Amino acid sequence: MSRMKNPGISAEPVRAFTTIQILVGCLAFVFMSHSLHAEDKGSIDNAGNNFGKGRVFFYSNVLPRLAEDGCLKCHARGYVRPDVTVYEELIRRLAIGDSAVNNAVIYKIANIRSISPMIPNHPGGQRCSSIDAEPCKSIRQWWEIEFGQEEVGK
Repeated sequence: MSRMKNPGISAEPVRAFTTIQILVGCLAFVFMSHSLHAEDKGSIDNAGNNFGKGRVFFYSNVLPRLAEDGCLKCHARGYVRPDVTVYEELIRRLAIGDSAVNNAVIYKIANIRSISPMIPNHPGGQRCSSIDAEPCKSIRQWWEIEFGQEEVGK
């Protein structure tokens, strides 16, 4: 079957976007759309009464670290929960615990408190070499912004 050519369009092949380019574009769009409303003090998105700072930090700091670490291979395709690209899904797990180093997200990605070495807490493996390494470091900072005892607005 022959392809019909449009005389107004170049015969050069169209460059397809890679998954990474599309992901970066989507992340930039999401970050920009959320950051525009970050200081809206009346917004329902002001979780923890931090005026959206936690959401902005998540999209600008945590999500890129999770992407660099390969977490999106499983957790952004809709078949493994949580979808780590969605703030609302990951903050629910961040809230399970009482500190930046004692919460469900850190336990999973640092593979802390597994039942046994044969049954890891995180089937995807240990994603942080320690809780001071990325992406655990950014997640700990995010917890402090969302739930830390420090007064907001200082």
